[in-house]
Amino acid sequence: MKAYVRAEQVEFIPSGEPYFRRLITLIAEAQKTFHLQVYIFADDRTGTEVAEALRAAARRGVQVRVIVDGFGSSALPNAFVERMQADGVHFRFFKHWLSLKRWQGGRTLHQKVAVADARRALIGGINIADRYRGTPEEPAWLDLAVYIEGEVCRYLNDLCDDIFYHHYWKRRWPQRKDWTAWIAAVGKTAWLPPPPREGLVRFRLNDWLRRKSEVFYSYLHAIRDAKHSLTLIASYFLPGPAIRQRLERAVKRGVLVRLLLSGPSDVPLMKWAERYVAYDLIRKGVHVFLWQHSVMHGKAILVDGQWASVGSFNLNPLSRFRSLEMNVDVADPTFVRTLCDYIETLFEQYCVQITAERLPEFANFWTRLKAQLAYFVAVLLMRVLFASSRQLQ
Repeated sequence: MKAYVRAEQVEFIPSGEPYFRRLITLIAEAQKTFHLQVYIFADDRTGTEVAEALRAAARRGVQVRVIVDGFGSSALPNAFVERMQADGVHFRFFKHWLSLKRWQGGRTLHQKVAVADARRALIGGINIADRYRGTPEEPAWLDLAVYIEGEVCRYLNDLCDDIFYHHYWKRRWPQRKDWTAWIAAVGKTAWLPPPPREGLVRFRLNDWLRRKSEVFYSYLHAIRDAKHSLTLIASYFLPGPAIRQRLERAVKRGVLVRLLLSGPSDVPLMKWAERYVAYDLIRKGVHVFLWQHSVMHGKAILVDGQWASVGSFNLNPLSRFRSLEMNVDVADPTFVRTLCDYIETLFEQYCVQITAERLPEFANFWTRLKAQLAYFVAVLLMRVLFASSRQLQ
């Protein structure tokens, strides 16, 4: 989606109980259709509760369509799926590996989106599992989502239909005649639309096989044009030269650039590779913080207190070239202000700033070497998957 469209409501939703309360309410109040598309759907307390809500919706006549990634949700038992299907839930896996009938070549369904009645939606980076909700033993992973109401959600409904039924190549929207005039009246393709910005959102896709790199270019343009402040919440952070160079240029022109990474990590290789990149960015003037409370899984960018993008897109080549990703760009002033306040609270109360002098992982030669090796191994793996060095930009 190139142009911004005005939603009736835009609201920031953090991970944990607030997100899952909203998701289950959305399912419970659906009347005609409900789409859920996620990377991970786990067979645990949270997964069971969401599945029961989906089953109840299907029993009362709602057309419920669920698609999960075949790799990310590979541990989901057959009995779990069969119970949903028995109650009328249309459920399928997005296959991770090669399929002879419908070739997907290792593509991954990584977006996290729920749409009720083509009118209300949740978009973010939150999967269906206990670790995103939190338990008495483990705090919820840090993540972010956006709740949206309005006719603009019809775009998401149509997109979810296309993905569920393998109609990846359709471009049904906004070519529909009843949408064209509305979109033309709202704005053009600038990453930051002109005022008034109340309610303005646009959905951004990344699916390199379909020549969709919208999320990536939202990031590039926002970093390039930032004037005062730039904050990145970045899990699995392994950006290519294009992003790193723009971050460095932003610092040189006086922009306050802050990067939030995870302290604990569920992928040790990525943790050490991130530290190597972080050390380089710190030396170039980027302020780097570690979230210490749990695993940090969020993906977002905030620019100049005026614009934000939130979703499933990670700054690494896997999201760039392999996965189906979705973010929502938001220019609504109230939303951006709320998200800025939330992030400031995280920095002040739950994060530790690291510097070149205080980075614990770089205390000696061997830990520096370990981080450097992790970085080059991660880059090598990316290049095995995507041989062109140009693609890594």
